[in-house]
Amino acid sequence: MFHLLNKNLNIQLFLLVVLAGWSAWLIFAKMTLLPQEGTMLLYQHLTAIWTSGNFLFRLITFALVLTTTVGVIRHFDKNHFYESRTYMPGIFFLLLLNCGKFLHYFSPALLTNFFIALILLLYSPNESSANLKNRIFTFGLAIALATLLDISAFGIILFLILMISINNVTSVKDNIILFTGLVIPYIYAFAISYIADTMPAFVQSWRDLTVLVPAKQISQLRVIDFASLAFFFLTIILLAIRDKRFLDNKLIIIRQAFTNNHLLFFCMLAFLWLGNVAFPIALTYLILPASVYMSIAVIPKRRCVLVDVLVTALCVLLWL
Repeated sequence: MFHLLNKNLNIQLFLLVVLAGWSAWLIFAKMTLLPQEGTMLLYQHLTAIWTSGNFLFRLITFALVLTTTVGVIRHFDKNHFYESRTYMPGIFFLLLLNCGKFLHYFSPALLTNFFIALILLLYSPNESSANLKNRIFTFGLAIALATLLDISAFGIILFLILMISINNVTSVKDNIILFTGLVIPYIYAFAISYIADTMPAFVQSWRDLTVLVPAKQISQLRVIDFASLAFFFLTIILLAIRDKRFLDNKLIIIRQAFTNNHLLFFCMLAFLWLGNVAFPIALTYLILPASVYMSIAVIPKRRCVLVDVLVTALCVLLWL
């Protein structure tokens, strides 16, 4: 099913529009706020828009989801995983997002996904060192802003460090530039709090920060939640194996991009435990790299029914 769909661009575009419409309906009709207690201070200020302008907040959220979807598609195309144009990464991303009911709640994970897509858009594994140096400061600013919204976004820092270290040779100067970009938003936040005389609230927000929620909550999960988690990771492992076999004979820059997807998956898997987004919503951090695995899995000329079964069953389990 998905193998044949990958060959028809018009149907892909139609499904992408349908899934985007489904996302819009969930955002404008179903989405609610998760409790803000224990979240980052900047995230609390952001969600204040919900009460002051509900429609505007939902519109911004929909724009973020669309931007992330475009980012996933562009990232897949830019790294040449497939010779022809395809919208499958966006389809899988929105399919997981909607079937998993991740859009029923506005969470910091949605914002982190947006920043991940932004980083992937700005970075290319085959980019020249000169161009990369010009963007390192931007990477730092974007990631620092993400961490001020969501503590689990620190996983992006680990991902970026590992990705650049593996794919590029960086100097001490480059690392200083990256660190400067990371520090500046925190300096601004500190300065604004000092000038506005809200420093006690700024410091208290860090003291009240709730962490390790997924780890603390794991014993409270339902049987169906455990089944969904186990099947999710089993599906990713099987698809990653299939993807590796398909990409073994591809150019090294394509294999590097595939390695970057591994890094992203494992970095966000490690840091989702640090945050205050409980399961199963915490899986939002993983659906972006998961959509890449699924998209590569349907490319080989030889059709594999197992891929259809795994993806369909996963969507059903996430829905339950």
